[in-house]
Amino acid sequence: MPIQAEVEPEFLQALENHTVTQGRDVHFTCVVNHLSNYRVAWIKSDSKAILAIHTNMVALNPRLSVTYNNHNTWKLHVSNVQASDSGTYMCQVNTDPMKSQMGHLAVLIPPDIVDTATEGSSAREGGNIRLTCTATGVPPPTVMWRREHNQPIVFRHDGGREKKGKVL
Repeated sequence: MPIQAEVEPEFLQALENHTVTQGRDVHFTCVVNHLSNYRVAWIKSDSKAILAIHTNMVALNPRLSVTYNNHNTWKLHVSNVQASDSGTYMCQVNTDPMKSQMGHLAVLIPPDIVDTATEGSSAREGGNIRLTCTATGVPPPTVMWRREHNQPIVFRHDGGREKKGKVL
């Protein structure tokens, strides 16, 4: 009587990529058929950190958890996403050689104006003033200057003539 070959585990869908705003929740879904006695592990690829094996958490991060539907679907949940969570995540099956698939998490950080002191925030008419605005965020925000009621911003040369050009 011939011995039947064991069916190898197979992924049924690609691990998705996510782009999510900081503070939101997200999850990766890994669907594996014919798992048999093998195990599914979650790994943060860039740091090589093992996050979970089957449904057992290895990482000591309370914002991470894993669920399993008792059939073929594992989900890695990341709650209250932070900038440090961005990177590549791997769903791995411990076959020999191992099988894996990867998905990327990009974390968006809303723009924020850095509170800095501005040199000489007032000037006499005809005098000079330098205004600075620094903003942070992912992706890096674009800073635009505007006067009240959309009045034009006038730049002048040292001699007082009006200057054509962009805001520096």
